[in-house]
Amino acid sequence: MTAQLLQILLSLGEVALMVGLCFVLFGRAPAPAAEAFDARLAADVPGFRAGRRAVSGDGRSILVEDARDGAVYLAVARGDGVVTRKLSRATRISRDGERLVLDLRDFTLKRAELTLADASDWEARLKGLAA
Repeated sequence: MTAQLLQILLSLGEVALMVGLCFVLFGRAPAPAAEAFDARLAADVPGFRAGRRAVSGDGRSILVEDARDGAVYLAVARGDGVVTRKLSRATRISRDGERLVLDLRDFTLKRAELTLADASDWEARLKGLAA
């Protein structure tokens, strides 16, 4: 029993070492260009036309209003791709200074945090979705 436990711990340690080495050698994927966010939204949302937008301070997430119908979408860089979500009434919004926190009712994307210069404007706009 102890030999099996030792083997499991050694295996976990080796995996952690490989992941750490990859992070040190290759780092984190760079933030995608704004065109990548737009292209993904255009692919995910038929008829999408980008309107007002706000890019997070780290460049890894963006809020975009659809000029066609006023819907607001969140696009977040994940790995080497971009995932999008339409924000709705179910989204819980909170703000602390320039940090806007979106709690989504989504299994794969539970929370998004954006640092925005105009966080108070976007908070009001997003809370207006619930009205």
